[in-house]
Amino acid sequence: MTTIQELKTFKLFHGLDDDELNRIAPLFQERSLNEGTICFRQGTPASELHLCRSGKVDIIIQHFEAPTIYVKIHTALEGEAFGWSALVEPYQYTASAICAEKTEEVYLRKSDLFKLFDQFPSIGYVFMKNLAALVSSRVTDYGKRLSKDVALDTRNDYEW
Repeated sequence: MTTIQELKTFKLFHGLDDDELNRIAPLFQERSLNEGTICFRQGTPASELHLCRSGKVDIIIQHFEAPTIYVKIHTALEGEAFGWSALVEPYQYTASAICAEKTEEVYLRKSDLFKLFDQFPSIGYVFMKNLAALVSSRVTDYGKRLSKDVALDTRNDYEW
């Protein structure tokens, strides 16, 4: 069972009080995943938000112009959320998630979370504000990595 103490370790829930966390905790389901397990695939309908309890989950994108090339853009570690596309239109996973090692996760269905947000908009506001910060942080990290990779590449044919 997911406890409010556990939820407090995830940044997505910062700013929510114990009563609010008690409303969210029962929505979660738990599962153990083996190394190599695919949590979700890029381009598929996004229906679940995932939280890594332990282990490592590689977040991988398929290159759009060279579909045989896959790029690891992040590794979700203990205490991190992944699969946030389930909460943002068009509700399609923008990357794939594959367990890099044995992983324990908790997850919830977006439909359950959105029902809660409809009933308690203040919970939805705080949660989505935290989600926006998470997405912003990841985009900033990706931009820095891309910039570094471009700077290290000796080609001069980049078009923006």
